[in-house]
Amino acid sequence: METYNVLKYEGSERNQENLINLLSLIKKGEDGAFGKLYELYFTKIYRFVYYRVGHKETAEDITEEVFIKVYSKITSLDQPGAFEGWLYQIARNLVIDHYRKQKLTVALEDVENTLEYESGIIDVLILEQDQKNILKLLKQLSSDEQAVLKMKFFEDLENSTIAKLLSKSEGAVRVIQHRAIAKLQKLAPNQQ
Repeated sequence: METYNVLKYEGSERNQENLINLLSLIKKGEDGAFGKLYELYFTKIYRFVYYRVGHKETAEDITEEVFIKVYSKITSLDQPGAFEGWLYQIARNLVIDHYRKQKLTVALEDVENTLEYESGIIDVLILEQDQKNILKLLKQLSSDEQAVLKMKFFEDLENSTIAKLLSKSEGAVRVIQHRAIAKLQKLAPNQQ
């Protein structure tokens, strides 16, 4: 039986190697390997989904669906280095499917960039005052700026993953992030 460590994925080359090794063990059917992958990504995927649906139970259900789909399709992943982007794309598609099933007329841009819906208003009320102010400030940014900041700081995604999800270059993501932070700094003193 091969051994493996739960990695704390921070985008480093070493952790990328560990992730690729873990994926290899999963494909070989190694006991417990998928559980380690689940532990590694569950919180990140849950946050990604929650910020798009705004409802705790719905986010939990969709997150579980993501991992069920990953489990059933992981052997078809040809490029282990693309795993994280693939994982987030599955999550994004399931969020879109969720809204399609509800037959809601919601713009895709709104699904991608919303932090709250009526069903999640109680969760928003529980937030600390500083967090509420951040949510208000974010709404004053463009949809691209909101998306980049949410993915970077709420979901802890790397710029390379954000770039893939938004179909932009890493340089464009860095520029959007820089401009958004500068705007927030100008807007922050006005919020009290």
